Amino acid sequence: MKVAYTAWSWLQDEYNNWGPVSHLPKRDFEQSLRDLKDCGYEYMENFNIVSEIYENDREEFDEVMKKYNMEFVCIYHYLTDDFQKDMAIAKRCVRFAKEHGFVLMNLEPPRKKPGQVVTDADLLTVCGKADEIAKLCRDNGIELNLHPHWGTYIEAEKQIDYFLAHIKENIGLCLDTAHTVLCGMEPAYLFDKYLGTGKARYIHLKDINGDPDSYPEYPPRRFRALGQGVIDFPGVLKVLEDHGYDGYLTVELDFNRVNNYESARTSRKYIHDILGL
Repeated sequence: MKVAYTAWSWLQDEYNNWGPVSHLPKRDFEQSLRDLKDCGYEYMENFNIVSEIYENDREEFDEVMKKYNMEFVCIYHYLTDDFQKDMAIAKRCVRFAKEHGFVLMNLEPPRKKPGQVVTDADLLTVCGKADEIAKLCRDNGIELNLHPHWGTYIEAEKQIDYFLAHIKENIGLCLDTAHTVLCGMEPAYLFDKYLGTGKARYIHLKDINGDPDSYPEYPPRRFRALGQGVIDFPGVLKVLEDHGYDGYLTVELDFNRVNNYESARTSRKYIHDILGL
């Protein structure tokens, strides 16, 4: 297994919050590489914004990745209410992947509106959109994984199963330890189930605090660096090993308690000291 980091949070102007995209994105992207390299990471995932930042600067991107001996392995895309725009960005991401030699894309379902009840018709619409993006990926040698995600149309086990039963393309899953807990599921169980079916093909690791009543205004603020919450990562690792998983373990943190560097360093130390990776 290879340890990666999802470094999108460096590309924001505000630490510890979802601020606007950085006004100096290339500077901050390079800072993410510098920080991650110092923490001991060798692989990176990032959001679709990177394909825009470096759309016309292919050589510059390759050079900065080489400078820090970092490998870009996966790009993260997401569905919105504007599918025409989503497809345009997906095409840009696919071009970016082919130009820079990686084959993985993650796809987040659309966000729910407050109080919205997701119907089967809603899920079928998501299935159709995911299939279109998956076909684009397949035609270009890219593997697409859906990321079940709190606050979206697909977050719970029943919705995941519905999605897998109604898609036409070969779409895998990016399972996330903290979103699994936040949505009322147990990571070892969920990972065992979908690794067993061959559908769990990419892993996000982050921790979560044990107080379900904290941050009621936005529960993902419960997310923590590895070892700072309640998730049994040794148990998760055993499930992965039992199934022979040999893909990426990609660390992520939406909200930092200190800053991006400290979160990345804390998680990498945990992975080394506790998980032995």
